Amino acid sequence: MAAKSCRKIEVLTTADRILGVLQDSKEPLSISELSRVTGFSVDMVFRQVGTMEDLRWVERIGEGYVLGMRLAVVWARRKTLTETKVDRARKELSELTGGDDERQQ
Repeated sequence: MAAKSCRKIEVLTTADRILGVLQDSKEPLSISELSRVTGFSVDMVFRQVGTMEDLRWVERIGEGYVLGMRLAVVWARRKTLTETKVDRARKELSELTGGDDERQQ
């Protein structure tokens, strides 16, 4: 986590709040709904969501928005890297202890 003395970049904080609201929603949310829930102006949400749509962080479905596939790809890549590290550590531990790899899973 960044040091507390670092200045916040508000546009990222705003984007994070919008993404969090979309993450918690079971249905696509419109710009006006996102504005109401986040407390940000419609204009700010419109610009943020437009940029996030260009980046594929969000996708438009009808009149609303949901989380986009780009975020799923980022998550999947991170999960794969983490699993690879865990598998490597498990193998090394097994080699060090002479244990059965299957038993440790």
